Formats: sequence, C-alpha cells, structure tokens
Amino acid sequence: MKTAREKLIEALIKIDLGYYSDQILAKHLHTIADKRDRGLFTEIFYGVLRKRIYLDYIIDKFSKTDISKLDKEVLQGLRIGIYQLFFLDKIPERAAVFETVEAVKKSCGKKGKKISGFVNGILREVIRKKDTVRLPNKNKNKVKYLSIKYSHPEWLVKRWITQYGISITEKILSANNDRPNMYFRHNSLKFSESDFIKLLCKDKIEFERIFLPGFYKVKSSINPVQTEIFKKGGAYIQGIAAGLAAFLLDVDLEMQILDLAAAPGGKTAHIAEKMNNTGYIKAVDISSERLKMVQENIVRLGIKNVETENVDSRKLNDEKKYDRILADLPCSGLGLISSKPEIKWQRTEKDINKLADLQYSILSHNLNRLRVGGKLLYSTCTLNREENQNIINKILTENNNFILEDISETIKGLGSVYSKEEKYLELIPGINNTEGFFYARIKKIGE
Repeated sequence: MKTAREKLIEALIKIDLGYYSDQILAKHLHTIADKRDRGLFTEIFYGVLRKRIYLDYIIDKFSKTDISKLDKEVLQGLRIGIYQLFFLDKIPERAAVFETVEAVKKSCGKKGKKISGFVNGILREVIRKKDTVRLPNKNKNKVKYLSIKYSHPEWLVKRWITQYGISITEKILSANNDRPNMYFRHNSLKFSESDFIKLLCKDKIEFERIFLPGFYKVKSSINPVQTEIFKKGGAYIQGIAAGLAAFLLDVDLEMQILDLAAAPGGKTAHIAEKMNNTGYIKAVDISSERLKMVQENIVRLGIKNVETENVDSRKLNDEKKYDRILADLPCSGLGLISSKPEIKWQRTEKDINKLADLQYSILSHNLNRLRVGGKLLYSTCTLNREENQNIINKILTENNNFILEDISETIKGLGSVYSKEEKYLELIPGINNTEGFFYARIKKIGE
C-alpha cells in the first residue's frame, strides 16, 4: 500500500500534467482512511501548490543539479520535504525527511535507492542552513522579489503591477495564498431558513450569517458533500463573488432567461431559486460532461424551470427573445487562485488573448437574443482588462442599441462590497475579502 507522501508525489505530478486540484485531491482522499492523514495530505498538497516558486527558489540554492534536470518524482519530493521543514512545525524535522526520502525511493523504482540519497542530502543540508535563506533584494528587482515571496509567475506580477500598482498587487498576491472560506447558499426551494439552520445544527456545523442574503460562512472543518443538508438539496457550495450574479442579473418571477456556458450550474440554480421555480431558464454548455453536473444539481436542488442544451454558445441557434442573459463566460480564472492555486502554473499570458477572443465571439453571437428592455450580465472570475473592461467597451462601441447600466445601487443594497466609481464591478482579493470577479450589466434599448 502506498504511503500518503507517495500519493502526494503522484498527485502533484498530475497537476503538472494539467489536471485540476479539486479532482485530484478528491480522488486521493478517498483512499486515505484516517481523518488526520487526510488533513495532512490536504495541507501539504495545497501548500506545495501555493508556495511552489518559493520552494523551487530554496531547492535551487541547495541543489547542484538544475531544477529542470531533476526527475519529476525527485522535484515533487523535494518540494514536499521543504514545505514541511519551513511551514509545518508540528512535524519533527527528522520525520519529515525520513518519510519524504522513503516516498521518493519507492516512487523512483530501481533507481530509487541512489536518488533517495541525493534527496536526503539536500533536505539535511536545508535543515542545517534553513536560517540563511533570504529573499532577493526588493529594491533591486521588485517583480522578482514579489514573485518569489508570494509564489506567482513573474509575467503575472508584472501585469498586475501595471494594472493596479505595487500596493494593491501585493495585497492580491498575499490574499491568493490564503485558504479560502467555505460558504453554503441556502436553497429555499427545499427548506425554509429555520429548517436549514436546524439541519446545520444537527450536523454540528458551526456557521455565521454574512451580508449576502441566503449565504452562510461555514466555520467547521467538514466535507460539505457528506453533510445531510447538502445531500437533501438544502445547500449549494458557492462563494460570495459568484453569489452576486443572481442579484445583479435583476431577475423577477416568470422571466425568460438564457444562461450561456452555464456549467456547473451554481448560478443557474440560484437564479431559478430567486424566480421561485417560475418562468423559464435555458442553460447551455459546450461540454456534455459538465452539463451533466448542471442536470445533477437541478435535480438535487428541486429546480423545475431549467432546460439544458449541449451546444457551443458561439453556435447556438435560438430565435427566442429573452428578458435576461447571463454570460458568465470561460476565462483565465486569475481571480480564483486562492481555491485553485494550480492556475498560476497552468495559465500563460498567451491564454488571455485567446480567451478574450472567445468571450467576444460568444457575446457577439448572442446579444440580439435579448428583447428590447432586456439585460445581459457579463461576468468573469479573472483580473485583467483584456477579458473584462475591454470586452464590454468593444461590444458597446460596435452596438448602438445597448447601454452600460450602473449596478452600484444594487451593490449598495447588498452591503459592504467595494466598487470603483465606474459602472463596472471589480472584486479584488485582498481588498474585498472575496475571490476576484468582474461584473458588467448592459441593457438593450432598441433594435
């Protein structure tokens, strides 16, 4: 049977192959019986993903072999070992080194014994000289300093400094390395608020109401999908930033709604709940697998007014006119790094322009599905002008029959969400205590 650290090496290698952290984590946790071992596995797994550049900076200082030439098992093993030595005081240094070396030895097969000696030597040298590790000089190269200190690629640090300045960028970088809070959204289609709270208490879940109606911060350490309230459809796991969509879309009973690129369906479900299962929602997505998630969610949550269609939103053939369109479109996801730290390593700067082209194509193809007086809410979970403000500005420049609406009044009614004076809403990690999101609402004023 493989040890937890052997499984960690496997899991981290999968991330480098492009897999998502939540899926890989769930797969491996399922094989670990002890609750404490699952907790340690999760801590090291996400810790290595969050601190990767800093860990590699340390490896580079102590290894005579260039990182690019290390076997993948060795590199992940060193990251795991050094993370424990620098960030997990509860694990004795000798134990951290021994367990890591053994994991590398077993993971490397026939050459494991020879390679494990190399890993053992580096980790023991790190222990002896740990206090000598210093960050690069901040004044000589601020970008490199911030990149290593907060483990973000230099291209991203440069981009955010250009867009936000040094002070806000550092707040974003720091917030991205914090563990995200978990929130339950109460589903009133299944349970009254009082019954919802009773079930939370029955499951011994500590919670706290927040400013956003129907949202509760979960303070207990739990597996949310195993709770009774989740299984019975009384709750959906959704962050504050994503939870704003249904409010900002400004829906009413009996409306006709089009939800583009709808999977996994959290916003779809929230809109359905706010409409009290009246009207009609068409939820489309290019991925049949992800569309199954929408279908599973609407069944679990007791939703009756949603129809799904497996189609590329750029090729949707639908003559119907809608009261509202939600365009929460595929994006670079740079606002979700706190919960999906692998984004830092899987995204490149080239992705941004490709995704901006995709977003523009989807919007252009579907704008005229709005009736006159109808509204489209555009949203992304990223932090760059190319995918956000520039897209909306281009759409408005090319289409005289649409105007940008001021959503500040809606935001004021929801509590302490920071917004700039412009009509867009940009939520910034480290400023808003949320993940990074962008919202803009446009209204059709003529044919």
